[in-house]
Amino acid sequence: MADGNSRSGPSRLPIKVILPRQGRERSVPGGGSRDEPFRPVDSEFRRSLGRQISALRNAIAPLADRTGSVPARVNLHARAVAKSHRPRTLFSAKTCPIIGAGELGELFIKTTPKGLDLIADRIETGHSRQIVKELSTILTVEPITPGFRCSGRTARDILRDCPRRDRGFLARVRLFEFPEQYDSDKIYADFRETCRKNEIEFSSNGYSDSSLTYGVNCRSVDAIEALANTIGVRSIAAMPFLRSIHPRYAHPASLPSNLPSPNDFETSLPTVAVVDSGVSDRPADLNTWVVGRDSSVAPAYRNEDHGTFVAGLVAWGDRLNPTISAIDSSPCKVFDLQVLPNADPSRGPTDTLTESEFLQTLETALRAHADHVKVWNLSLGLDDICSLDNFSELAVELDDLQERYQVTFVISAGNYTRPPLLSFPRRGAELDRGRITSPADSVLGISVGSISHATYGGGDPKANEPSAFSRHGPGPNYTIKPDVVHYGGSSSLDAKQRTGIRSVTSSGTAEDCGTSFSAPLVARNLAHIYHRVIPTPAPVLARALLVHHARDPRTGGRVPQGNERNFGFGQPAALASCLECTPFSSTLVFEDTLRPGYFLEWLDFPYPASLFRDGRYFGEIWMTVAYAPTRGARWGAEYCQTRVQAHFGVYVDQMASNTGQIQQKFKGLVAPEHKNHGQHYDSQSIESLRQWTPVRTYYGNLSPKGQRGHQWRLMVRSFTRHGIAAQGISPPQPFSLILTIADPEGKAPVYDELARAIRNRFATHNLTVRPSVHERSRLAAVL
Repeated sequence: MADGNSRSGPSRLPIKVILPRQGRERSVPGGGSRDEPFRPVDSEFRRSLGRQISALRNAIAPLADRTGSVPARVNLHARAVAKSHRPRTLFSAKTCPIIGAGELGELFIKTTPKGLDLIADRIETGHSRQIVKELSTILTVEPITPGFRCSGRTARDILRDCPRRDRGFLARVRLFEFPEQYDSDKIYADFRETCRKNEIEFSSNGYSDSSLTYGVNCRSVDAIEALANTIGVRSIAAMPFLRSIHPRYAHPASLPSNLPSPNDFETSLPTVAVVDSGVSDRPADLNTWVVGRDSSVAPAYRNEDHGTFVAGLVAWGDRLNPTISAIDSSPCKVFDLQVLPNADPSRGPTDTLTESEFLQTLETALRAHADHVKVWNLSLGLDDICSLDNFSELAVELDDLQERYQVTFVISAGNYTRPPLLSFPRRGAELDRGRITSPADSVLGISVGSISHATYGGGDPKANEPSAFSRHGPGPNYTIKPDVVHYGGSSSLDAKQRTGIRSVTSSGTAEDCGTSFSAPLVARNLAHIYHRVIPTPAPVLARALLVHHARDPRTGGRVPQGNERNFGFGQPAALASCLECTPFSSTLVFEDTLRPGYFLEWLDFPYPASLFRDGRYFGEIWMTVAYAPTRGARWGAEYCQTRVQAHFGVYVDQMASNTGQIQQKFKGLVAPEHKNHGQHYDSQSIESLRQWTPVRTYYGNLSPKGQRGHQWRLMVRSFTRHGIAAQGISPPQPFSLILTIADPEGKAPVYDELARAIRNRFATHNLTVRPSVHERSRLAAVL
């Protein structure tokens, strides 16, 4: 067979890596939005808008004496939420510039009396097509109110929900971000003075400097009200605290006697950090898998049940559940990071873990261990349902940590626990109340939902359908969440029948249900991808490899349109499928970088000869694109500021309508998947939103009819929001693209043909992979 000398073994067909800087770089052609207004801009509309500006000026005038500038809020027309319609001329550096965004169609501007006077003049006298269009995008312009900062809640309600700490109640405050340091300093000084006058202690510990988020210790309702009236405060809420599910063990049994230890394997094993309630050292066999421990929980508050159960799945998930064949047989060692205190009164004194405390502990551990532990399992979360319009503060902070330390967090999607549980397909009120909880909205993390491994009668979920307790997506900005699914147990809708996943307890084994237990099964797979690929891949490539071969567990095929809210991209495949090819398929990896204002294309792209017959191309093609977008928490729903889009197809003959001549036009043949139209916005808006998700999959099946065409072309380009490319502040965008071409009939020698063609066309190397995990025989181990 062709290219046989490059294989690491007789049966492994390696993935080919196309070296960077071989695509042709071309500038993106200029374009522009249409300048038709969204509504008539007549004299009455101008007067109404002018009155709003006048009222806003009166409201901010006394405040501007303290801070120089004051944030205000602009609401846009529903059809004007796209970046191309943003009123940047009206709200510019010369008037009142845009400084952030919130929900869809909500902008924040920096106002001054002088800037508002200039805007009032433009409203009255501006008649250019650009100004008229921008005026038509505006619904309201209004001040930031205490009620807005408190999300419509009262100060007393917020204080009641705050966890007790020291001599007060712990809340979380976030300030507005201003581009100019001078403005930021004055806003911060005003916030600090409010805290001093009201004896409010504040700290940024746990939060990144750029987030402008603080933990504040308030002693009274008056302190909350004082913060809600502070000019620079964007939001105030009770400090969230994290929790895991209380175990509900069923069918206890003794620990099997034949479970392996790490020494029973011929190859080295990766480690998964179990960030949880701690791993008990009482099961001595499990203790052999724990390579390190760290704890921030006082001994009196330790309850290691949940963390031990999770760790058992990391080490022995397949051995303890031998009837579930889809659990990969590659085990991992465990680093035990104990962060969650006991929350079960029946197990002793209880305590809470606040968001800020969790982030401090997590970063300390990352600083010490991220170089050698790349996957961190977070089977924990908040009770807060993720917004469709804003990413949670916790998710934003986790994204920053993942990028800073080049690791991946595998996060449980959350559990719905109030009967009746969630049916499938989900409909009506279930679509809102069953949504994922924070921090499963992390865009760089892998959130994991649960599927059932058992079938009950009646209308209960069947095997391989979403578990009745598993929360669903989408995430904010219609990101695809959960990312993937795995087995986490089965439950009837009334929660009276439960068949759990089996794992370790302090006294043996038992069954339990939850997305907490589907997450570590995915963490195992991802850890082995990081470990087996040499050199250690970047997180975006590791994520792309995990997603690329994920499939619908019901059919083994692609996840259908609309089902991604429950299944994400599907269930991860066995490691061999992720890291190898077959004789009838070939997988290529591209790792490259896009410069702002340019795109990359690979023209005359090779295609297997055996899939070209009678002038037509045949075959099955799928692609996965992953990248870490430039992000900005101040932009709310528009948190992801860059996106990458791929096209793969052929040039086809087309007759020009004006000349009648035959011209060649590019036709994409591998379409983006999951263009979910959603429930809240028109289909065009939803597709525009979903394009900003940091992982996209594409699929095309040219069989059985085939496709006529000339040369193949692969093209990748990036897009930006908020004019950051035009301002020169958009950095180059690295990306990973995985492309597979296959014969769906399993006959054509696709691998050999494409290997020869690729070798003649591009500089390549094989994806270097460590040998798969093999357990020593018991006899050999004894001898």
